[in-house]
Amino acid sequence: MGRELKFTKDGIEVSGYLSEPEFVKGPLVIVIHEWWGLVPHIKDVCDRYASEGFFAFGIDLYKGRTANNPEDAGKLMQELFSKRLSEAEAMLKASLDYFKENDIGFVGRVQDFRIGMTGFCCGGTCTWYFGAKFPDEFHALVPYYGLYSIVPIDFSQIKAPVLAVHAGKDAFIPISEVTKAIEECNNHGVKAQFLIYCGVDHAFFNDTRPEVYHEEYAVDVWNKTVEFMKRHLT
Repeated sequence: MGRELKFTKDGIEVSGYLSEPEFVKGPLVIVIHEWWGLVPHIKDVCDRYASEGFFAFGIDLYKGRTANNPEDAGKLMQELFSKRLSEAEAMLKASLDYFKENDIGFVGRVQDFRIGMTGFCCGGTCTWYFGAKFPDEFHALVPYYGLYSIVPIDFSQIKAPVLAVHAGKDAFIPISEVTKAIEECNNHGVKAQFLIYCGVDHAFFNDTRPEVYHEEYAVDVWNKTVEFMKRHLT
């Protein structure tokens, strides 16, 4: 269903994983990886989106690097946000421009060029951040357990509706930070819904991590995510 994709747009090199729906038109969802990088789990998420009628592009902000332990993953994420954020921003913008005018059959198959974005952990943070940086590009944002303290998020710039997903026992994101994000959304009129699943930890959606995966909640949040994306993108 999906395939590796590399392209250069306006001098910016981008790589990732593209999954396409079969024989139909549909909107595009940008999928941003966890701190592990563009690993098979994220590619599987892209394939799931395609099975629901979406184009899904898992952009590789780590440029081919991945991690298999928390220490290395943390270093990659810290490097991204402290040293490579402007580069990542340029990669995302190049991707948006590419998909609007590329030659692989995408143009004309995307309904009204409506684009959503989602991400997990590191990618959830990026979903908030880039949603504010490119407010006119996105029509739906679904950040899963995004971190609010690692990079400044300008909530006042967000225009797209948001479905924010959190874990009640998340060791990385205290509920107090989630509450502050809710207050920011209130203050700036962001059309946001927050889902907090009690009793589970960070990355409960990731079925490749049995130590944190929660099947019932993962199925529930996926159904809610798909419904949200379809409501705002189609």
